[in-house]
Amino acid sequence: MAGARLGVALFTVAAVLFLPGLWLLIPASLFLGLLVWHQRLGVAWELARRASSYYREGLLRLQGEWPGRGPDGAAFADAQHAYARDLDIFGKSSLYQLLCRARTRAGQERLAHWLKTPASPDQVRLRQAAAQELRERLDLREQLAGLQAIQQTLKGPSPAEWGILPLELRSGFMRGLAALLGILGWIALAYWMVHYDPTPLGVVLLIQQSFLRTGGKAVDAVLRRTDPVRAQCLTLTAYLERLEQETVEGPWLRTCWEPLQSRPSRALRQLEGYLDTLESRRNPLLAPFFVLSLAPYQLACSVENWRARHGRHMGQWLESLAEIEALLCLASYAWENPDYAWPQLTAAGSGLTAVQLGHPLLGQECVCNDVQLAEVKLWIVSGSNMSGKSSLLRALGCNVVLTMAGAPVRAQSMQLEPLRVAASIQLGDSLMAGISRFYAEILRLRQVLEQVEGEGRLLYLLDEILGGTNSQDRLVGARAVVRRLFELNALGLVTTHDLALTELAAELGDKAANVHFEDQLEEGVMSFDYHLRTGVIGRSNALQLMRAVGLQV
Repeated sequence: MAGARLGVALFTVAAVLFLPGLWLLIPASLFLGLLVWHQRLGVAWELARRASSYYREGLLRLQGEWPGRGPDGAAFADAQHAYARDLDIFGKSSLYQLLCRARTRAGQERLAHWLKTPASPDQVRLRQAAAQELRERLDLREQLAGLQAIQQTLKGPSPAEWGILPLELRSGFMRGLAALLGILGWIALAYWMVHYDPTPLGVVLLIQQSFLRTGGKAVDAVLRRTDPVRAQCLTLTAYLERLEQETVEGPWLRTCWEPLQSRPSRALRQLEGYLDTLESRRNPLLAPFFVLSLAPYQLACSVENWRARHGRHMGQWLESLAEIEALLCLASYAWENPDYAWPQLTAAGSGLTAVQLGHPLLGQECVCNDVQLAEVKLWIVSGSNMSGKSSLLRALGCNVVLTMAGAPVRAQSMQLEPLRVAASIQLGDSLMAGISRFYAEILRLRQVLEQVEGEGRLLYLLDEILGGTNSQDRLVGARAVVRRLFELNALGLVTTHDLALTELAAELGDKAANVHFEDQLEEGVMSFDYHLRTGVIGRSNALQLMRAVGLQV
């Protein structure tokens, strides 16, 4: 195509030299036609490239090669959250990075909120039904992915915030005066070109500058706060234009699509025209004409008038887009994992039952186990190092988080009452804050106990708690914390290396139980099958592990 354009261009040059007047229209028209055709081919190629990238990313997720690709949600991480850090909800190789296909800031924020905040049972069921309906709409997800090459960053104000900012300019006398001065500028420029006298143009430019001293600050303010949201507004236009073409049936989806019935993309296309023209002022060749005509003033007024008419609706449009994009993330996750189960929410007090539960972040090598916390509301999990105790806690926690977000879970089946999660698994010290690991842990345990008082039942996940003190204080403290959580009727898993803590299960009666993981040591090589068994582990592997790496113990 580029060669054809070059050939036509050379032909046009030759025509200028050898052909009379009107005959020049033939090669010129041919060149313009090729230019338009080439542009359309370029757009089609780019859409095809993005679609190919979308499917390639999907294959990488299916092959377990997704970590480090796509948004990781690190901006949403909160060290004080009850479980986000412990369950790897955000960051590289996180649950968020596995789920997130959202390309807009609004969609990314909404998915993060769902993963951090459990929904009500009714809302969970509505999201499940909506995601199941959208699961088969692969074309919709592909086309949306093709509209934006990269994910939006999470910096600057959102279009919804920008839409409701106080107005700086309105049409009126000043805008009319600016238009008159712009016309005079063009007349003065024409006078200079005809009569070679720049005096009228100099006078007009001085008057224009005096005018801008009065209204220029407002124009600068409008342009300064419009520039950061330009890319987001352009993406919003393209997304809403595509979503307006879709028809949905489910009650929650109809609610999400309702604000789009007014065809907001039409209004946004008008805004897009203003923003594109404003962007042209940065072109050095066009900048003098923008200055002479006072076009930035006129465009700033147009943008402010647009905000006066539509700005208050931006929040509704973004709310719809955020909800739809988050639902599409769940739908895509379900599409890529057809063997995952849709969990069933049961009545309060019924506990949790999962068949062949696995960790959603692990690949095909993941070993799944059954988990039942119904009549028994406490499991004390013992086992050797690296046998799978912490992974069990994370697997259960992540799947409960997915359930309460409205997503499918990695299990053959799962029934649970509405649960909130609190965990103490991954903790560290802070030199800057002057907090040791032990102190950070006891603060987290206090937070877990405080979480029990919230609405709905708590699922607590405690991994090797109070390891930063002597064995006697550790045992006394751990027993007290676990007993208190048990008395408050919370569900929980507690892992331990201290077999003395496993004696607590017998003291608490038939509503507590011991389970364990085992290891095998053959010819100095330790292996694990990661299968959960009832009872207490019979031996420790700490010394064998130290000897296996060459330590003389």
